[in-house]
Amino acid sequence: MKKNFLHQTIRAMATLAAVAAAGTASADQLTKSFENTRTIKINDLCADPSLDKCAGLVDFYPIRETNVIIPSKAASPYGSLIKVPANAFPAGFKIKDVNVTLKGVSHTNLDDVDVLLIAPDGRYAMVMSNANASSATPNSVQNLTFIFDDSAVLPLPNSNRNDGTLTSSPTSELAGIVYDEWVNVWTDPTPRRYKPTDYDATNPLSVDDMDYFPAPAPAGMVTPRTVVDTSSAALAVQKLVTSGPQLSAFNGGVPTGDWQLYVVDDFFWYDGSILGGWSIEITAGT
Repeated sequence: MKKNFLHQTIRAMATLAAVAAAGTASADQLTKSFENTRTIKINDLCADPSLDKCAGLVDFYPIRETNVIIPSKAASPYGSLIKVPANAFPAGFKIKDVNVTLKGVSHTNLDDVDVLLIAPDGRYAMVMSNANASSATPNSVQNLTFIFDDSAVLPLPNSNRNDGTLTSSPTSELAGIVYDEWVNVWTDPTPRRYKPTDYDATNPLSVDDMDYFPAPAPAGMVTPRTVVDTSSAALAVQKLVTSGPQLSAFNGGVPTGDWQLYVVDDFFWYDGSILGGWSIEITAGT
């Protein structure tokens, strides 16, 4: 009796494992998830601003001048790899949707962090860049998990406010408007879903901006800057996202091969990590 029960349990476990590996399927498409759980260490040019050598960098780099680029520091590993096997999807299937999860994001000043995804065929999309906000005092986040999905309502906020409000001014016409998606965004450890986000402005003379990623990431990449239209209260309540990076940039490509996540810190203070690594969910079909 015990032997039969053990065999049935093993068969059930094997069936569940097979279903998990197969992902979600229909006749003409298949969704699968792949992950790399290795911690990504977000390094910094000079992490401790209390040290004289680090504090002095404020004078060394004229950070507010046009066309001055502060050296980005590559994370470790740089180009975190997820290899999607050649047999993961049927022959001829093309990408229809991509979602990316960053697991356990921690950083003393998240505004410094840029995250770029490169597909096996060289297509790219910014996942997260300059979310939160720069400040004279650190805006630390700890162990947050973000799912980046084009179908989400909003990107991450370009603010360190944690109450979902759009302004701290009581006289602004935006006063009193609250985005529920942004309430507790910087403290809630449960996975939260957002559009890919890029608020960088290293090229202020252009509608698009250029983030700097050291080789072997491709040079000269340009990604659209995230814009949430809050130009008036009437538009703000509609949560209109009029520009920004999109993971649909990968649609139509081949899902199998090497997917690489490049992470840099683009300022000269503070560091962090993506403790649980990252994962990618791919829907492909005919």
